[in-house]
Amino acid sequence: MSSRWQTWVDSLLGISQWLVLALWLGAMVFFSAAVVPSAFGVLPTRYLAGTLVNSVLGKLEWWGLVCGVLLTGIQAAQVIRAGKLTTWAGRLAVGLPVLMTVVVAISKFVVSARLAAIRRALGSELEQLPLDDPTRLTFAAWHQYSVWLMGFNILAAVALVVVHHLWLAPTTSTVARDA
Repeated sequence: MSSRWQTWVDSLLGISQWLVLALWLGAMVFFSAAVVPSAFGVLPTRYLAGTLVNSVLGKLEWWGLVCGVLLTGIQAAQVIRAGKLTTWAGRLAVGLPVLMTVVVAISKFVVSARLAAIRRALGSELEQLPLDDPTRLTFAAWHQYSVWLMGFNILAAVALVVVHHLWLAPTTSTVARDA
């Protein structure tokens, strides 16, 4: 393979990696920092706000699954091409998106599914239950798991940026030497 072709492939992988990661991380942060507080701050009932947030979260989880698969493939290709698969940073760069994808799958197919089942069964009556009602406490616990899972993925995405920047990014001396 020619040097020009290798450079083009490496550039394409690098741009793709940052684009997918930025879109996924940005969507999670925007959802957490803008969509959720706005829904609960503007809509007239907590039930309507929860319905909106649940709808957006479902789309975000599908987005995360797609981004996770893409990012895992891109990361693996980059690390293999750089010959860094056997390093801890290389393994972490591939392992983090795998873990993030598993986490978003758990969020989508386990946690959100449980929350949706409770919402379907009770509808707007959920908010009328006493704070110590077992169903309301169960809903609150599953909701907290959802928050923790997304928080984990946000932190993992930031960790992936740090790993790439500090340990996997080519140095200028390496780039100059390889040119």
